[in-house]
Amino acid sequence: MEPTLYSPSFSFVTVKESPVKKILQCGNLTGNARRVRDAAADFHNLIQEWNVQHLLGVQILNTVMAMKLPVLIEVAAEGSSQIYPEGLEAQCEQLDEVIQVMNKIVGQLQTVAQQMHSVEKLEKLQNTNKTPMFLTWSSDRYGKVSDEIYEAYRLELIAKNRVKNNIAHCCTKEALMYHTATWVHQPYIDSNVDLLLESILHETGHR
Repeated sequence: MEPTLYSPSFSFVTVKESPVKKILQCGNLTGNARRVRDAAADFHNLIQEWNVQHLLGVQILNTVMAMKLPVLIEVAAEGSSQIYPEGLEAQCEQLDEVIQVMNKIVGQLQTVAQQMHSVEKLEKLQNTNKTPMFLTWSSDRYGKVSDEIYEAYRLELIAKNRVKNNIAHCCTKEALMYHTATWVHQPYIDSNVDLLLESILHETGHR
């Protein structure tokens, strides 16, 4: 029986081009607005880095599945106790390297969210926090959205760590496929998180 390999699917959110984008072509931003726009770009770039690592992890897990499935079928049929095929350790080490990069990305997402809150505090001190910085969002909205994005990736990192810690020790086909599917489908990064990112990029004129 051939193993079923997983490939990720992404949903795309389409929005009209932000009018801010045209305004920004006429001059450079300064102050708090510039900080927020730069932070939004950082969010986008970090999430693109996350996606690269996520796909690398998918490739590694597909290899792990191809290695382990025949062994687990033999375990079920003949009662063998050997569930660790040759080459598995190297794949798990590669997956650990992916997790280490993801951990750094999530830490940087947290830093960007904190920067958004710093701008919010400055806006309150300047008594301009109720005025939209670009289109419609007041400064506190950027902080709230940033927190939601960061929290989603923080929780997803925890889930991916569980997969990394357990995938080698799966002793049934069902457990193996469950852990692989958990990595692939990223349950904590749903369409709402994608929409939040697109919204913040649209609001700040990156879209």
